Amino acid sequence: MDHARSADAARREDGAPPLIVAHRGAWHEAPQNSLEAVRHAAVLGCDAIEIDVRRTADGRLVVVHDARIGWRQVRRMDHRQVQDRLRVGQAPLLADVLDQAAGRLLVDVELKEDGYVEEAMAVVTARLPPDQYVVTSFLPRVLATVKAHQPATRTGLLLGPRSARQIARRLRESGAGFLAPHVSLTHAGILRWAAQRDLACWVWTVNDPRTLRALSAHPSVAALITDAPAAAITAAVSSHPVDLADSRE
Repeated sequence: MDHARSADAARREDGAPPLIVAHRGAWHEAPQNSLEAVRHAAVLGCDAIEIDVRRTADGRLVVVHDARIGWRQVRRMDHRQVQDRLRVGQAPLLADVLDQAAGRLLVDVELKEDGYVEEAMAVVTARLPPDQYVVTSFLPRVLATVKAHQPATRTGLLLGPRSARQIARRLRESGAGFLAPHVSLTHAGILRWAAQRDLACWVWTVNDPRTLRALSAHPSVAALITDAPAAAITAAVSSHPVDLADSRE
């Protein structure tokens, strides 16, 4: 990883390609959200990984995306029960993932729920300096809590196809310093809206080769979160302006 770029990973430097963020790690050859997927991301040359954090019934902070495994909620199962329902290597402890990434990758820590923000931040800040991670969430209150307890933390408000209403209010409530919109919103003017407010964007989940090239060339895009990190790295290096609906507005 180029540590010179980590000084302000939430914002794109002039002339620099966007950060390439492996969504749940580089998991084409490894289970997603696994330690192996973290290692693969580093080997590929990714700048960062994106991980999802939940808390189990026995109080363990684990890296797992889905709220339910089968018919049971993660928060109502012990850590071992969660792991038993997934592929070997999935649902590792947050601490272990951060230790694996430390010094090799930036980490986008998505907090999926409220209720364990301070606990999660204690784990993160014990292992990574402020310039080596960001925290994202769909929940403005979660991000506000992060900023209240860790003012130096860079936070991003996640926006999904169905959660892009009242952006200004939610952004204000969250105190977030950047936006993390779904790729579909780039055709709905979100990049222009962000640029008018001097907000960088971490766009997810960008997998299409043409869209990777187009967004790599867009000055408002600070990071590309992708399931295809190898292709994204190539696109970022060779990017050139490509017509997007957003750029024509």
